[in-house]
Amino acid sequence: MKMTALALAIGLSTWWIPAAAGDIDIRQPWARASAGAGKTAAAYVTIVNGGAADALIGATTPVAARAALHGHQMDGDMMKMRPIDRVALAPGATVILAPGGIHIMMFGLTRRLVEGETFALTLTFENAGALHVTATVAGVGAKGPLDGDH
Repeated sequence: MKMTALALAIGLSTWWIPAAAGDIDIRQPWARASAGAGKTAAAYVTIVNGGAADALIGATTPVAARAALHGHQMDGDMMKMRPIDRVALAPGATVILAPGGIHIMMFGLTRRLVEGETFALTLTFENAGALHVTATVAGVGAKGPLDGDH
């Protein structure tokens, strides 16, 4: 059964209702607010796999011309961001897409991401199919979905 994640703003706190497709649960979809006139941003989620092996293989959003899975890789003495084809989800695994690690890169933003707003994000899984969630925009310097600009 597919459900859509809802982000409910209550005062200064944000609460998420997880989205699920089969045995895949998506928790806390979020992104940082746009810095200046930048045309790129990254989105993050926590994925809980309660069933058989699966993989996150793509993402789309109406707020960007293109979205792609990205990770970080050492290149000599420098850490570089690189596109990746998939994020493997072992049975029972929890995978956290977070700043400094695996993330969903969004290119060609169609609008600025403003703190407190939300946007649609579709995650595509190899077996579970497409899962539609609503991502909440945190502060420009946020380190997590409930973090401000600190």
